[in-house]
Amino acid sequence: MTEKSINQIMNREYLVTNGFGGYSFKSIYGPNVRKYHGEYIASFNPPIERWHLVSDLGIAIMIKDQVYSLYESIEKGKESIESSFYDMHQEGTLTQIFKLQGMTLQKKIAYLPESQMMGVQISLLEWGDHEPDDVQILLRPSVNFRDHHETIPVKREDYQYVIRRDINRFDDKALGEDETVIEVEASGKTCYWWTDADFEANLTLASDTLYPIETERGYPDEENSLVMGSIMTKKHQINLVINIEALFEKPETIFEAAEQTARGLVQQAGFKDDLLNQLVLASDQFIVNRASTGLKTVIAGYPWFTDWGRDTMIALEGLTLTTKRYEDAFEMIKGFIYYMNQGIIPNNFPDQGQKPMYNTSDGTLWLFNAIYAYYERTQDLQGIASIYSKLLESIDYHMKGTINDIYMDQDGLLSTGNPSTQLTWMDVKVNGWVVTPRHGKAVEINALWYNALSITAVLGHALKSKEGGKWADTLTQEQWQDVDAIEALCPKVKKAFNERFINRKAGRLYDLIIEDQPVDIPRPNMIFAVSLPFAVLNESDWQRVVDYVTDHFKTPVGLRTLEVTDENYHGIYTGDLLSRDGAYHRGTVWGWLMGPYLQAHYKTYHDKATILKWIEDLRPSIQKGVVGSISEVFDGDAPHQQRGCPAQAWSVAEIIRVYEWL
Repeated sequence: MTEKSINQIMNREYLVTNGFGGYSFKSIYGPNVRKYHGEYIASFNPPIERWHLVSDLGIAIMIKDQVYSLYESIEKGKESIESSFYDMHQEGTLTQIFKLQGMTLQKKIAYLPESQMMGVQISLLEWGDHEPDDVQILLRPSVNFRDHHETIPVKREDYQYVIRRDINRFDDKALGEDETVIEVEASGKTCYWWTDADFEANLTLASDTLYPIETERGYPDEENSLVMGSIMTKKHQINLVINIEALFEKPETIFEAAEQTARGLVQQAGFKDDLLNQLVLASDQFIVNRASTGLKTVIAGYPWFTDWGRDTMIALEGLTLTTKRYEDAFEMIKGFIYYMNQGIIPNNFPDQGQKPMYNTSDGTLWLFNAIYAYYERTQDLQGIASIYSKLLESIDYHMKGTINDIYMDQDGLLSTGNPSTQLTWMDVKVNGWVVTPRHGKAVEINALWYNALSITAVLGHALKSKEGGKWADTLTQEQWQDVDAIEALCPKVKKAFNERFINRKAGRLYDLIIEDQPVDIPRPNMIFAVSLPFAVLNESDWQRVVDYVTDHFKTPVGLRTLEVTDENYHGIYTGDLLSRDGAYHRGTVWGWLMGPYLQAHYKTYHDKATILKWIEDLRPSIQKGVVGSISEVFDGDAPHQQRGCPAQAWSVAEIIRVYEWL
């Protein structure tokens, strides 16, 4: 494979998800070039404990006795590929068109909604100069049962499979004469295949696969897999269903259900713009079920993130409220409140199922923001009443002091962490090195703190109002006194912020105050002092902050995390873990920051045309990487190559939110 073809493959990927954390994720050109690429990855404890089960379908065409492998032909540059990705995002299914030996081959896949059942259909549409009877579709599926984060060479003796006919489909209809179920088992996991084609068992080790993206990222980059055998037919169409349960529907049923669901989501959101409709369906990929709570949550990014508190609360408005999925939004809120520990919601849930981690100072403050956005759109005072005491409890813990050295100082500002912790969204710590030390009083933490206090007071008044009065008895008299104290605290916090964080000489805000001394390392975090619903910065200073961020951090795809002139600026996010983590928040562009920036800019200048133009500038990046989605980060240097997690929830959500907000 040439360097040019590798770069082309790396820049175009598809992602299809199942609502449980599982996914199908591959290069649209065929070959797997990263360890996360695979036809079928399932979650055995949704949305975590995800296992790579099916590596590849091994699509080929047999003309008489000659076999032509699709992906081998593409790798050698001999064949072309076309793909209808706009149709995929509007119809809810993935459809790819391949050209091979003068013939046209179509691949179509989708998950049955609210299921880990995936339907696959491979069809021969055109025969070219060949006689139809001389051509057969041939699949050589390869499997590798492993944790999706790992690369593990297959041992043939570890795998076994059974061909079954003593099984029913969903509707209790017995298998037909031409139908076969294949049961594959290894490492204590089982995967079931249904097909209407002929299956010939022949377990063979495939040649080693090299993952050039993992090579670049400094991870193990080579493994083999196991070819199950051959699936072939002379009918010019092979239908497959893959599942981790012995339950099946026909692919046509799966496709119809997926397409109906996709159309319903787009119709419900009510946007007229194709870009927004693409992002609405991309947003649905991140909304998943959590088995431990029975509630909805948000996968922060595919393929490697799980559900993170900070990411969920930031993305919640764009993913659910702007798309009118109000019940899902409240489920997410309740799910994280369920795990609240001493006033702090989890930072993340590890993929292997360990206890949640609480190393965050802002995730809980973003929870307040998400709750306020939910209330503004729904006026659901009953829902607010059911969780309001937990909000008061959280504020109380912050004021008195809680885990991770989080406490309110005498000036009313919030101090968090210590030199060895990484609690803000700039949270990299590698080999004991806190790359971006931001303990003490961070600018966006205190903007969020003021916002949370204001929200708590506003919601308290709503519960006491004429409309909400019937919910007033949900709190004790002492708790209502706490509400009054919180409201009285707001002007003190705002006054302290405006006295201590403004660097008037430079026309910007300090990023940190550590041990009562301002730390003047300009970062884009100052934008939150303007963008949040309850802006802590005095309005007379909004323009200078917005202008400073525009001049020093804005790019067409997001905000840089450090000024280009800073000696620690890293313009390219690449290399091994240490290299990437060193650049992660020191120059790398983050897509999600475009949301608060655009909102702050509009609040300051009210220039809608400019904002819409900047959103339009994002269109090219949405057609690269994972087509129809937006990546986690981009290089700080032009041309701002997509980097990091290929599809990121808050990157997608913030563009939807701001576009709809306008």
